[in-house]
Amino acid sequence: METLLYNPAQAHQALNQAWHFIKPNLMAGRKMVLQVVDYEEKMTTQQRKYYHGYILLEISKQAKVDGNQYSLEVWKEHFRKTYLGSKRKKVVDPLTGKKSWRLERISSESLGVKGYNLLIERVTAFACTDLGVVLNETLESWTEENTL
Repeated sequence: METLLYNPAQAHQALNQAWHFIKPNLMAGRKMVLQVVDYEEKMTTQQRKYYHGYILLEISKQAKVDGNQYSLEVWKEHFRKTYLGSKRKKVVDPLTGKKSWRLERISSESLGVKGYNLLIERVTAFACTDLGVVLNETLESWTEENTL
């Protein structure tokens, strides 16, 4: 059960409905989890297009490291690994039942608006200061036509 809460009256109604669902389950001895988290919009299409179609593209065109130039895909993976990293995930071998941990890469697709903005800011700062890349467009001023 997941409900977006947007005003006090609607939130009260949703919590009341949740209580009617939770109560009989608890009375039957089941354990329940109630989780309330801040809502954050998923990244915008504009953010994705700007990051891939401008930031990473310009880095791949302009940046040279020890005389070598790298593709957009190489830079994308470098920044994903550098700024997003990995998380540990518990996995179970279905044949043995043995539990183990493995690292799972964190994708930029899982970021919300704030997280994606932070990624863009970090990559932009690194590109400009450490790689000497010149970026003239902001997210607000950039359009896909600018790079075509």
